[in-house]
Amino acid sequence: MIPKKIKLEILTPQRRVYSTAISSVQLPGEQGYFGVFPGHTPYVSALKVGEIKIDVDGHSNYFATSGGVVEVLPGGVSVLAETCESGNDVDVKRAESARDRAKNRIEGGRKEWDVQRAKIALARAINRIGASSK
Repeated sequence: MIPKKIKLEILTPQRRVYSTAISSVQLPGEQGYFGVFPGHTPYVSALKVGEIKIDVDGHSNYFATSGGVVEVLPGGVSVLAETCESGNDVDVKRAESARDRAKNRIEGGRKEWDVQRAKIALARAINRIGASSK
């Protein structure tokens, strides 16, 4: 019999971000977003910059992550993230400042800034702002 909930743990190098039983979770995999429900097939995937959407009893929580890995097993889901923060905890002014700074660096071009690094910073800032608005 498939359980109604599955345990989810989100860990970063600094702390445990989230740990509880959930109804489902949507994750930003390298090949695109995917959902995990109780009874899901065991699975391992790399994660990219994006939102993690957690559903618990019809209620959704959003987290911004900058990547990592996820392991899905019959006993639960483990996310090992580089960074991860709840949308409720995002400092929106700081994220907007980071977004604007990254845009300026991209516009400045390779002569002045590392453009690829600025693009990654821009994606992370936009992701954090998006998670905070949900």
